Amino acid sequence: MTGAEALARRDQLVETYAAVFCAPPWNESAERAARFGELLVDWAGQPGFVAVLAGEDDRTVTGFALGLDTPTPFPADRAYGGVRNILGPAVQPLSGWLEVAELAVRPDARRTGLGRRLLATLTGDRPSWLLTVTEVEGTLAFYDAAGWLRQGAGYGITIYTNRPLPTPTRTA
Repeated sequence: MTGAEALARRDQLVETYAAVFCAPPWNESAERAARFGELLVDWAGQPGFVAVLAGEDDRTVTGFALGLDTPTPFPADRAYGGVRNILGPAVQPLSGWLEVAELAVRPDARRTGLGRRLLATLTGDRPSWLLTVTEVEGTLAFYDAAGWLRQGAGYGITIYTNRPLPTPTRTA
């Protein structure tokens, strides 16, 4: 879906976000779910935004994956600063890669392969990266099992890529 198509389903996406992240083990607040709705509006207007949704009908979103192009140069604001601090100069190749902004699967649809399918459909063959919190049990195991590569951790986050980061070349 494009940004406009995703925004047309904003209420459903926020509802699914709340069902996923306001429940254990995430335990986010209702305010955080509302903030997700605001972020969705921002993301939907960014270059390269794409959304992949799954559901039984047009009224229910069982799961979704959202992504957008990472700006060049790599930003330093918001969570990007933490990623920059963790990866150092290795962060530069992520500019232009697809950033997986959000992946959510309702609790009753977990362990069915839906999360992996959403992630694979979103990223396709594009170089992609994401960050996730380290303290939620099962999250790191999910990305590890999906074949994503841990690139670094700190500040309560772990950074993953779907391919190795390029090795910097040295000039003489």
